[in-house]
Formats: sequence, structure tokens, C-alpha cells
Amino acid sequence: MDPLVAALTAWIVLKTGLIPPDPPRVLLAPRKQMIEMTSGTADPHGLYLHPDRTIFLRNEFRPDDLLSKAVLLHELAHHVLKMNDVQAQCERALEGEAYRLELAWLREQGVDDPHAFLGINELAIVLRSACLD
Repeated sequence: MDPLVAALTAWIVLKTGLIPPDPPRVLLAPRKQMIEMTSGTADPHGLYLHPDRTIFLRNEFRPDDLLSKAVLLHELAHHVLKMNDVQAQCERALEGEAYRLELAWLREQGVDDPHAFLGINELAIVLRSACLD
């Protein structure tokens, strides 16, 4: 997994101009555990915990699968943004940047409609990125 993490991180750094951080830990976890990590509020395929510098991916992660790689890239985007101390209006606002990078990467991989590929639309991204305060 290390070469994949390095390649995806390099792509993020190239697109953002940010400094490449040390790689995060990447761990696989069962779906149930990941849902519990969100206190039952989401059913994620990936999670990034900044204080631990750890990415959690579902056990089903496959490094040769485009969707799996997109999920990893999304979580790595959070890592790169946080480790570069990128400031946002609120924590959730960084979600939009992670999605922007994920969508751009998928387009570069030849996905014509990355929103459909991920099963998400712009409204959902805006809502997931909205500051609630």
C-alpha cells in the first residue's frame, strides 16, 4: 500500500502546491467498526483521524480497484490539508476540497461522470461541507 499512498499523495501535492507530509498510517477496519467511529451518524468507506494521523478504510479495500483508490485519495487529501494547517471556516468546510480533488483525480483516470461514479451530487457535497455553527 505504501507505493499507492506515495503516488496519490504526490498527485495531491502537485494539484494543491502544498508540502508533502509524512505518510499517515493506513488501517483496514470492518464496516461496523467504522460506523461506530462516527457514532452511528454515517456509513463511511474511509475516515481520517487527524490527531492519530490515521486513515481507516473498509476491509473490502482493494488497491487495484478505482473506487477504492478514490476513497484513499479523498482521505489522503484530508491528511495533506490538515498536516499543512490549511485553515477553513470550520472543520467540515475541508470536505469540499477533498471532494474537489477526488473528482478531479477520477476525471484524470477517464471517468466521464465522477459524481455518478461516487454516487454523490454537488448538493450533497455542499451539505457535507457546510458549517453548522
